[in-house]
Amino acid sequence: MGEYTFTREAFADAEKKAKAFGPKVTSKAEQRQRETGKLDPLVDPKEFGVIRRSISRKDKKGEYWVLTVGTAMPIELRCDVTGSMGDNVDKAFNSLPQTYSLLSQVPGAPLERYDSQICNAIFNDVQDSGPVLCRSQFEMDVKIAEQLTLMIPLRAGGDEPEDPQYGIFGSAYLTAAELHQLGLKGYDFTVTDATAHGDINLRTLKKVFGEEVLQKVRENGHQIEEHNLPQMDAAIQELLKSSHGFLISVGGGNVSFWKEYYGSERIVVISNTDYLPHVQAAIIGLTEGTLNLQTLEKFLIEQGSLNEGEASKIARAVAHIPIGAQTILENFSKIPLKGDRFKDKTDLWPIPEDKLEIEDQPEVESIW
Repeated sequence: MGEYTFTREAFADAEKKAKAFGPKVTSKAEQRQRETGKLDPLVDPKEFGVIRRSISRKDKKGEYWVLTVGTAMPIELRCDVTGSMGDNVDKAFNSLPQTYSLLSQVPGAPLERYDSQICNAIFNDVQDSGPVLCRSQFEMDVKIAEQLTLMIPLRAGGDEPEDPQYGIFGSAYLTAAELHQLGLKGYDFTVTDATAHGDINLRTLKKVFGEEVLQKVRENGHQIEEHNLPQMDAAIQELLKSSHGFLISVGGGNVSFWKEYYGSERIVVISNTDYLPHVQAAIIGLTEGTLNLQTLEKFLIEQGSLNEGEASKIARAVAHIPIGAQTILENFSKIPLKGDRFKDKTDLWPIPEDKLEIEDQPEVESIW
């Protein structure tokens, strides 16, 4: 499956292509949607099997399957794109090189030992004219950027309430990540300046995810019936079983609403989305234990190119989150790492070193 990851060179090419069609990176996709009324299948939640998958990459080398990058780490970012949030797709696209670098490539990157796989999503208001939800695949290279250009942000409508609950439903019930089977959690971020309607109904579920949505949910291991659909509160609680989930409040005006759903420890307030890459890296670094409150500001200054005031502000904003929450999970120190060898491609755990030593010993011919 390869060792390819996100590079700035590939991004520059994708950026050139996207911006050749208009002032926004989604200009071409928006024109296509106006002409056809359809989303590109890569970001249509009902396409590509509905379930979004994050799988570790292994290549066959000799008699073994070898982990090429690291254990797949699913990261989902879900952005409000209505009203004053209308430019969030462009911001996410333009900041993607910095986001990926801070998470995975710079010295001390929080996810350096993993294969970072990013799924981007955007949500609108159900009552508005745009798509309720766009949701990409989990990708690990320039496809992250390319799929952002396929999104359809509304760029209009009021600022509240909105409908992120269908994206949260998708993350909670329609994600299949190998990491979850290993006993660790991925990362999930909802970014909004608004409150939410919060109700989940079957008609909109089918509109967003297709007629077979509940069948797909059951296929993914969740038992949900038409007459007893989970609402947003239940979907968030399910999400938190498999993800370190956070609500990023832009401006802080919606904190009292979201506290009832996420709890105060999982809400981070930022003034705008310009510093979203740094906030994500800070949250993940503190959760993974690669950063602490004493080293965070230095990391943001040296690797994130922030000044002392900016770094201090972000450090204060994230100081209350569940620090080290990933490190206390049972298999945190046991997960497969780059270069580990597996007997079969679908195996979760590599061959133990002592078994490899035995298997790698050359056979000695008997003299008898």
